[in-house]
Amino acid sequence: MVNLSHHLLADFRKYNPNSGIIDLKAYYRGFRYVREILKMLPEKPEPILLAQIFAKLTYARTYSSHFYRH
Repeated sequence: MVNLSHHLLADFRKYNPNSGIIDLKAYYRGFRYVREILKMLPEKPEPILLAQIFAKLTYARTYSSHFYRH
């Protein structure tokens, strides 16, 4: 699992340079929660809307995590 997490973290750091393993875990946990919530909707949203929802949620998480670190 260590090799996998380091590989994922290297890709993740391309867009979030100051991130660590905890940020990576939070990102994927958030992704799972969004996916589960979207399953509860009566109709599946368009793919572009899904991307926008996830981008907004992950931006909010990234902003807040960097805010609390400093």
